[in-house]
Amino acid sequence: MSPTEKPILFHYAQSIYSHRVLWYLWLRGIDYDECIQPPVMPRPDLASIDVKYRRIPIMAIGKDVYIDSRLIISKLESLYPSSALAPITAEKAGLRQLFEHYSDSGLFNSAVKLMPYWSSNSLVQNKTFLDDRQKLMGGRRMTAENMQAGRPDGLQNMQQAFDLLENTFLADGRQWILGSEGPCIADIDAVWPFEWLVVDRGMKGALPDKHFGADKYPKTHAWIQRVMNRVNASKENAAKPISLDGKTMSAQVLNTKSSPEPLSFDVNDPLGFEQGENVEIYPSDYGQAHKDRGILIGLTVSEVVIRNSKGLHLHFPRWNFRIVKVSTLKAAPSPGPAKKLPKMRLIYHPFSPYTRKVFALAHELQLAQHITLEKVVVAPIPIEGWSDNTDDVAKYNPMGKIPCLVTDDVPTGIFDSRVICEYLTELAGVKTKKDPKYWQTRALHACADGIMDAAVLITYEVRIRKERGLYFKEWVEGQKTKILRGLDRFEAAATEGLLPEPGAAPASADEVAVAVATAMTEHLLFLSLEWRKGRPNLQQWMKKWEARPSFTATPPTKDWIVVGAASRPTKL
Repeated sequence: MSPTEKPILFHYAQSIYSHRVLWYLWLRGIDYDECIQPPVMPRPDLASIDVKYRRIPIMAIGKDVYIDSRLIISKLESLYPSSALAPITAEKAGLRQLFEHYSDSGLFNSAVKLMPYWSSNSLVQNKTFLDDRQKLMGGRRMTAENMQAGRPDGLQNMQQAFDLLENTFLADGRQWILGSEGPCIADIDAVWPFEWLVVDRGMKGALPDKHFGADKYPKTHAWIQRVMNRVNASKENAAKPISLDGKTMSAQVLNTKSSPEPLSFDVNDPLGFEQGENVEIYPSDYGQAHKDRGILIGLTVSEVVIRNSKGLHLHFPRWNFRIVKVSTLKAAPSPGPAKKLPKMRLIYHPFSPYTRKVFALAHELQLAQHITLEKVVVAPIPIEGWSDNTDDVAKYNPMGKIPCLVTDDVPTGIFDSRVICEYLTELAGVKTKKDPKYWQTRALHACADGIMDAAVLITYEVRIRKERGLYFKEWVEGQKTKILRGLDRFEAAATEGLLPEPGAAPASADEVAVAVATAMTEHLLFLSLEWRKGRPNLQQWMKKWEARPSFTATPPTKDWIVVGAASRPTKL
């Protein structure tokens, strides 16, 4: 029985992998809707349903999301069995899979080397495209020099591919690649790199006609044209898809009432995974920085399925995808006799975003109840009511700044909020894998501190220097620009899925820092900044943070109270 929900195809016009799926849909006459994506990152539509995989196409059917064009076509074959295009014998099914892998890896890589870098119409002339693909390819850039150097390899490899079709599969004059009565999946799997090189206007000049033209390979060119004629005729008869915007798509996918596809789990898989484990899945060839994380719920020889934070089932092929077990961050339980925590005293003021960051993290790590609070007021210059405790704090932090954590094991004082966060994280027993994503989120932490620094400087300018006739307006505007740039970076991180969805597990210091810095820009009314404007994904992320216990327990407008811990008087 076919699915009750129409497929939603995420694609963009220039994606040749998307063409592969579109041709299949048209040939099969399967109705679908579409959610058009930008050809470069970010892709907020996919981020809204917690899909971090960055390559296109992707297809959603109800709560099932299928990754990679190969898996999409395979699933459509099984979900819509009537008039399927799969070969009918085991031998031809095997040949079809060989074509699939041959085209997807070897042929495509060779075809890319033949992109006409000299043409003004080529994507290789588009800086935005090149910048994006450089990130995708792990730093390698498609420069004219690199393209020229790789072109000989591409030419000789494609010559062998043309020769293979002309003198083996098509040598007997057959109409379709496996000798079927009409086009089958093998024709789609085999033709798309050739169509890109021969038909696509953006690839004009990629192949020298003298060596690759119809005169030399007449059967191959006739087959390419025959397949595309059938595809185009099918497109004319196909129903026009409804184009969904991101908001409509997200609501439709997340609120679907249909049941997900039934799953199976191979308990004897050689990698030894267990159902219910937390895993990350990402491509093993390129695009590895974009990892999807979730609960492992399905595993077969050819497919792996996880349930993501939105409750969607993300399906990945096994070929060229890596599965890595990850441990959910867990705070150490309340210490028992086996582990005694040191006595800790946090010198703080609720108005300080740095102290809020530290104590919110302590709440996340279940350490807040073991910390005694000591409220102070400090300032860089003597001002009554502002700097009453600066000299006392300087005994522990020579800079006279807060927060400062005084502990039994470090009685001289631990200062700088990032150092305190590191201490608390270590104390809680949290271990973090230092992969590229780790450093990206650490950079977000630094960005958050930069926003706080800029806000503090503006505070001094507005609240202290202005009264003395020393107000420097250009300086203030410069600091505001820094804050806005930082908020834009947070929006990009939320859009790309770099900021994890707040969940049951403790948040990291980096996530807490982003949340505190963002909230601070709204609390300081004299900044006159509207952080929510133009930042929908950050706004959605913050909405969940604003209801989080660690956040509600650390308001900047009143003293903090911790159940089970006594507060000391202001005097140190």
